[in-house]
Amino acid sequence: MVLYQWKGLSDSALKVIALVSMTVDHIAYYLMDHNSWTYDMMRTVGRMAFPIFAFLLVEGYGHTRSTRKYALNLLAFALISEIPWWLLNHDNTHNVFFTLLLGLIAIEGIKKLGKKPLLWAVLIITICTIAIFLHVDYEYSGILLICTFHIFKPDKVTKCLLATLFMYQYGVIGLWLGLAVILCYNGQRGFIKGQYAKYLCYAYYPLHLVLFMLLSLVF
Repeated sequence: MVLYQWKGLSDSALKVIALVSMTVDHIAYYLMDHNSWTYDMMRTVGRMAFPIFAFLLVEGYGHTRSTRKYALNLLAFALISEIPWWLLNHDNTHNVFFTLLLGLIAIEGIKKLGKKPLLWAVLIITICTIAIFLHVDYEYSGILLICTFHIFKPDKVTKCLLATLFMYQYGVIGLWLGLAVILCYNGQRGFIKGQYAKYLCYAYYPLHLVLFMLLSLVF
């Protein structure tokens, strides 16, 4: 008798979990009463998404052949997503693709600077200041989380402790759920392969914002 041996979660599985979590979060935020326990529960589940996306960004950076192309893809989808984001929120904030782009710039800068922690600190503070000034989603906390996942990549304990420190204001339970998912990562690509599949995952973000924008007009 051969027992099933669980092999962890692939990159593709993490993406699906993050996308589902994000969708649950936005259903609650844009379509539900904010004073219900269901709302609170769904927002908690939704807080899993960004830590997973931040982790996947760092993993993607480690495997990309062109950081410039990676950055241009993030910028393109940031600009595409900005219209539905503004129509939903009606404020001066900016969508999470800008956060991921700034995080990518930060970790590329860290790599270029070499082993110079003091210069890393100056760079990270500068990027965090830009994130605050632009009011990107998760602001400086998002940048610090991405940098933490990059700098302390092999050190799971330090990553989790610093992630909690930097992201606690967004809800610890959801964050820890996201970290638990990340710790199950097995390093494999999984079932989402090829350029079309990758861009479909990117496109899901602006498309789901458009859907919620339309639904918010009805509900």
